[in-house]
This record gives sequence, C-alpha cells and structure tokens, in this order.
Amino acid sequence: MFTRADFDIFDDQTLKGRLDKIYTQLDPKFEVFGVQLQAELVVETKREFSLHIAKHLRRFKNPPMNTWMALSESSRGYKMMPHFEVGFWDDRIFVWFALMAEMPDKTDYALLLASQTESLLRDFADYDLSYDHMTKQKFPMSSENLKLIQDKFAKTKKGEWLLGKVYLKDNPLFDQPEALMADIQTTLMKMVPLYELVQTK
Repeated sequence: MFTRADFDIFDDQTLKGRLDKIYTQLDPKFEVFGVQLQAELVVETKREFSLHIAKHLRRFKNPPMNTWMALSESSRGYKMMPHFEVGFWDDRIFVWFALMAEMPDKTDYALLLASQTESLLRDFADYDLSYDHMTKQKFPMSSENLKLIQDKFAKTKKGEWLLGKVYLKDNPLFDQPEALMADIQTTLMKMVPLYELVQTK
C-alpha cells in the first residue's frame, strides 16, 4: 500500500499539483488502511472509530508540508480528544497516539499519563515522543524526554503529547510494502491499551 513512490508527491511545489496528488494518490490509500484499522480497533476495544482524512481546505498559497489520516471516536472531529494519526512528511511516515493542544482538561490527562511513567518506559522503549505534530522533531523514549513532553503538554498552551514511531523513507521496510503496513498496524495497535486507559480519565 504505502511505498517510497508516495513521497514523490512532495516533489510537486505547486499548491494545486500537490493537492491533486494527495487527493488522488494518498487519500485512497488512507481510506483503505483506515477501514482496516477501524475493523481492528472495534475488535480490540468494542468502540467505533471514525476516519478523518486531512483535506487542507485552508490552503490558498503554499502546498501542505504533510498530510495525514486520524481515527477518533467522534464523527465530527478528532483534535479535542485522544486519537491516532498516520501520515506523511516528505521523508517519513509517522504513526502517533495523540493528545493535542485543543483538548480540554489537559492537566487531568497529564497527571494520568505521568502516573504511567514506569510502564511507558518499559512498554514503549523503542517508540518516540513529540510535543508538536506540526514539526518533524521527535525524541527517543527516556525518562528525561518523557518528563519534557509531559511538562510541555501540561504547562504550555500549545504543548501536545505524542507517542509513536517514525518510518524514514530509507527504512528497509519500504522494500517490502506488506511488511511495512503490518509493522505500522502493529505499532498503532500496541498503543490501544494506553488509549483505553486515557479514556478512564
């Protein structure tokens, strides 16, 4: 499904050209993969997830630097609640469990996540962290970086809490698209228990 050729979309420097390629080449893949993930998530959680695919409707001049799909329990949106994201930059695929700046009660979520420090360090040792989904910046899992992310999320207006993995386009998995998709799905599904824990907040 996802291949290295998908990154060629970002070679088009025009707004219309890049958007057309996103809509015709990537969005259909997001649709198919999103439906697969919805089916897996309902089996695991008994919860119904809605698929949201970025439409970039506010773009009038510059082409989008990235594009993504999100899965949340609301058909109306995803930014104000815990959700999953899978998307592309020009050199990587990202897979995030995300709590964004728009969420209400960030402090309550931050306290709950802070209480899980030991299990996060143990269960997600090979995962990455971030506090801003609109940059490529990421931090390897460590106690110091986990505290950094938690502090940014709890104490700053724009701080986010992101856990996941990044697949750079030179990753050997891109030579085996089926293995790549399986790994992405495994990465996301491993975060489902954390998602469910956060729902108890």
